[in-house]
Amino acid sequence: MESKLAPVFRGMLVCALALICLSAVAAAQDKKDQGPALSGDERSALEKLVKAQGLEAKTKAAAEYAKKFPKGVKRSEVAGTIANEIYKIQDNAQKIKAAEEFSKMFNQPGEPDLVRPSLIEAYFATNKFDQALDESAKYLEKNPDDVTIHVQVTWAGATQTQRQAASPKLMKAAIESAAKGAELMGADKKPDWMADDRWKEYKNSWLWRLYYARAVVLIANGQKAEAKDSAEQAFGLEQGDVGLLLMLVNIANDEYQTIAQKYQTEKKAELMDKALEKMDEVIDYLARGVAACEGNAQLKQTQDQLLDNLKQYYSFRNNGKTDGLTGLIEKYKKK
Repeated sequence: MESKLAPVFRGMLVCALALICLSAVAAAQDKKDQGPALSGDERSALEKLVKAQGLEAKTKAAAEYAKKFPKGVKRSEVAGTIANEIYKIQDNAQKIKAAEEFSKMFNQPGEPDLVRPSLIEAYFATNKFDQALDESAKYLEKNPDDVTIHVQVTWAGATQTQRQAASPKLMKAAIESAAKGAELMGADKKPDWMADDRWKEYKNSWLWRLYYARAVVLIANGQKAEAKDSAEQAFGLEQGDVGLLLMLVNIANDEYQTIAQKYQTEKKAELMDKALEKMDEVIDYLARGVAACEGNAQLKQTQDQLLDNLKQYYSFRNNGKTDGLTGLIEKYKKK
């Protein structure tokens, strides 16, 4: 049985700066004690940006502003406004182009990071993994606790690993980001820009998936013990995901087979006890898997295969009988 990652929705990133109403900012300069005063030329440049319609026109106006006012009073607000406009672009190719142009316009310290989350997301979405990892490294160097970036790196690595297309670089980054992301979520380190209710939803959705995805990559990397630990951590948080249950069936069954083969050679009673104990663990995961597939027509073939294996193991443990099997499966079905 091949373990597959369950489909999930990509975690939505939110730019750190909220949209700024530049016209209001400019108007506020008419009042006293509003910070450094705007020059007439800078005010005119801001008004031109406010009146611009569409991303192309806004970007052009912002480029003119950035070039003319490298130390402009409202430069950070202008950069934040354009970064948010870029984030809203749906077409990833256009988003990449806009983000790259932004980084050329706003190239002072800290400014490129405003648009990097958008660029990273678009690079991953278009399978430009090396570029995504390069931008991630630059961003995480200054923003190591941005869990949303760690989630993207992890999921991209796990997905490509299952497709047998992950590079060693991507796998290594995924393992590291999964551990860091889980650490941040475990410590409840919410990004400053994320609302409390959104954080709770995000954390509940992604923490177990980080452990799961890490296990996927670790298995492919030959790190079976670490993979088992990570998969069990995921199971502790989410016990009804079919893909995770398939992984745990495979892990437990491999362990059972190893112990059983050793028993065939050594014929020690303690090995028999350990083998049967491990078989019971496989039976439990199989029953959970069968129950988790219930009602999903797309998983019917998977369910049938799990049930066949379950019957073989269950009957072996119960003197050739399957009495009680239905009750075991029912116990794990969603109520």
